[in-house]
Amino acid sequence: MQNDLDTNKGDRNLGLVGRRRFIGLVSAAACGAMFSIREAKAGLFYSTRPVKGIPQAWVDAKGLDVLRYANYIKGLRLKNMSPYTVLYPHFKTRGRKRNSLPPRYMWRNIAATLRVIDAMASRMRALPKPLVSVYRSPTYNRAVRGRSQSQHLQNRAVDVQFKGVSAYTVSAVARKMRAEGKFKGGVGRYSSFTHVDTRGHNADW
Repeated sequence: MQNDLDTNKGDRNLGLVGRRRFIGLVSAAACGAMFSIREAKAGLFYSTRPVKGIPQAWVDAKGLDVLRYANYIKGLRLKNMSPYTVLYPHFKTRGRKRNSLPPRYMWRNIAATLRVIDAMASRMRALPKPLVSVYRSPTYNRAVRGRSQSQHLQNRAVDVQFKGVSAYTVSAVARKMRAEGKFKGGVGRYSSFTHVDTRGHNADW
């Protein structure tokens, strides 16, 4: 009788272990599916075709995501900026700290800001120079003494210079466009460049 009870108890324990294992496998599969969807949305499946102006040295340094991100930027169909112009600051260094590409899930964050910069270029009839700053990795942001809550860390900000246009004029145009309802975000005027971001609420400095 005791042996029968022990056998039944063992069967129940095995059944419990089996159910737990099954639930664990289902949960892992669900998480994997969610991760795959997130990665797909974030640009994992963007083309790795060569993009005009993107140096092979950049690809050698940071891998195929350089081409994926460049193709994403190209797909925005900006009239006044090339992928090179946008990606340039991601290869800067400060001391021994190197900047990096933004994480894939942040790629889309920059689209709205780049479209603002593109519209400013059309309005002023002036092309932007290779951007001063776009995304900053946390370590690179600290190296350049960026703010701890900087929009650059979220890939929503651009520091920009336009050929033949002063930073004073650029910031004035950005604020005018914001007043017209073209975007909501921050505009910062510095001596040699202008900061523009699309954080969703207005800020000035």
